[in-house]
Amino acid sequence: MFYDKLLTNLFGALFLLMLACDGPSSNPEAKTITVNRSIMYDPAFWDYAASSNMLQAEISRLAIEKGSTENIRAFGQRAADFHGGALKRMQRLMDGNDGVQLPDSLGSADRGLVQEFQLLEGEAFDTRYRDFIASSHRTQLDRYEEALRRADDQKVRDLLMDMRAHMREELDKLAQPDSAAMPVE
Repeated sequence: MFYDKLLTNLFGALFLLMLACDGPSSNPEAKTITVNRSIMYDPAFWDYAASSNMLQAEISRLAIEKGSTENIRAFGQRAADFHGGALKRMQRLMDGNDGVQLPDSLGSADRGLVQEFQLLEGEAFDTRYRDFIASSHRTQLDRYEEALRRADDQKVRDLLMDMRAHMREELDKLAQPDSAAMPVE
C-alpha cells in the first residue's frame, strides 16, 4: 500500500514535470536567445578582415616605394590594389549592417608593424616583405576558409572566395623560385 502511494505520487510528479518542461514558456517575460551563426553578423571576423586588408594595403604601398627590385614593387602594386579594393567591397557589404562596424584606421600593433617596415631598406625590406606576405596570407587563408563555411549571403561568399583565390595565388607565386616569382637583384 505504501509503495502504491509512493509510485502514484512519483508518476504524478513526473507527469507534472513533463508538462512543465514541454512547449514554450507561458511566462511573457521569458526571453528567447537566438544565435545567428552567419558570418555576416560576426563583428570580430569583419574587424579582423578589414584590419588585415588595411595592413596589407599599407605595407604593400611601402613595397612600391622601398622595394629594391621591380618584381617586389610590382608585387606590392598588385597587393595594394587588391587589398584596397577588397576593403571597399567589405565596406559596401557592411553598409546597413548595424551589428558590424568596420575599423577606419590601423590599430596600434599594426601601426607599429608599418613603422618597422619603414625602417627597413633594400634586401632587408624585400626579405621581410616576402616573409610578411607569406605568413599573413596563410593565416588569412585559414580565417577565410572558416568564414566561407558560415557564409549564407552570396555577395559575402563571392568576396570570401575572391579573397581565398588571391591568397592562394600569391602564396603560389611566393613558393616559386626567386628567379621566377620575385628575384633578388
